[in-house]
Amino acid sequence: MPKDVLNKSKYAGIIDRMIANSTGAPLVTEKNVYQEGKPANKPLLREIVRDLLLPGSRIIGRENLLELHRLAMRKKPCLILMEHYSNFDIPCIYELLDRCGAEYRDVADSIVSVAGVKLNEESKLVLAFTEVFTRVVLYPTRGIEAIANEKERHEAEKRRARINIAAMKRLMGLRKDGKIILLFPSGTRYRPWDPTTARGLKEIDTYLKFYSRMVLVAVNGNTLLPNPQGSMDEDFPTEDVMIYTVSQVRKCSEFRRRALKSRAHNEDPKQHVADSVMAALAALHARTEKARQRLLVEREHERGS
Repeated sequence: MPKDVLNKSKYAGIIDRMIANSTGAPLVTEKNVYQEGKPANKPLLREIVRDLLLPGSRIIGRENLLELHRLAMRKKPCLILMEHYSNFDIPCIYELLDRCGAEYRDVADSIVSVAGVKLNEESKLVLAFTEVFTRVVLYPTRGIEAIANEKERHEAEKRRARINIAAMKRLMGLRKDGKIILLFPSGTRYRPWDPTTARGLKEIDTYLKFYSRMVLVAVNGNTLLPNPQGSMDEDFPTEDVMIYTVSQVRKCSEFRRRALKSRAHNEDPKQHVADSVMAALAALHARTEKARQRLLVEREHERGS
């Protein structure tokens, strides 16, 4: 396990500058669910990301993102369904897209991520990182489940409804603007000590109903390991080889139809579709991890020789 947490790491000076530059909204309401990326902190964030990305980091199947972008420009509603391991998953893929040239920078500019309110509201540090990229903010179900007080929970439910209705309206508009919507089907970072974080959210089924094309993106590697004992400010920055694997473009309706064919009679159809998405991502991840581990072993041999 790395020694230094993010807010006390060698990047603390850069982070302080990012927080000073930050102008993002620390409170999400139904009025500001769409949050355009703010470029002021992008060069500073890139300093950190470039330092953490080891040689060999790349995007496999990147041409499938170009195809998806072309479809989005033709007004086909398009989705990226991506695994989620850390709050650097997004910065790393943007950096790798930038390295691929102008066409791929256009792809990056067309991506709008769906993010949870926690990324705005937990801390100034997390907001300073999050606000660099364009996103639509939702209030996830998991945020309600953690509230024990009945009155507070009721108020949170009302707030969640207001935010999510506004967010869905904004997403419907973006579908027609040539934007690609990026979703994390699990709705949260995977944390090995909490197996529920590996399960897909039922809401994913609704997205597949309303979108036309999709790609799956497996994420192998992690440059910001979650901290079991700390907040997101206290995650562990870690050098790693990051490999993103992009599936071929698929029709959402076809993926959903095939998933439902394998559903047991008494199984919730929405959850089954979500589970099918996660299973497809896991299979993609497993294939890439074999190659990534060989690369890591080769790196160790080179360092030892």
